[in-house]
Amino acid sequence: MSAIKVGMREDIAGKHGEKVRMALLDALGNPPATAPDENGTFEITVEAEDIEAALLKVWNGVAASGVDDHICFIEHPDMPEHWRRVPN
Repeated sequence: MSAIKVGMREDIAGKHGEKVRMALLDALGNPPATAPDENGTFEITVEAEDIEAALLKVWNGVAASGVDDHICFIEHPDMPEHWRRVPN
C-alpha cells in the first residue's frame, strides 16, 4: 500500500462547499487533505495499491457521501460508461 494523492475540485465554495468536502472526507475515514485553492481544487491522500485503486476508493467515498453533484475528479477512474444509469 502507498499514500496516493487524488485531485478533486469542489464546484461550490464557501460554507456549503466546506460542508460537502467534509462529508466526502468523513465517508473516506478522514484521510489527509489539502484546503481548496482559489479554483476549488484540493488533494486527498488515500492508502491504495495504485492510482486506479485510489481513484476507485475516492469514487466510492463520493457515492457514499452523496456529494457527486458538488465535487468532481481531476483525473477520473477508468470505469467504462460510468456515467450510465443502471436500469432498475
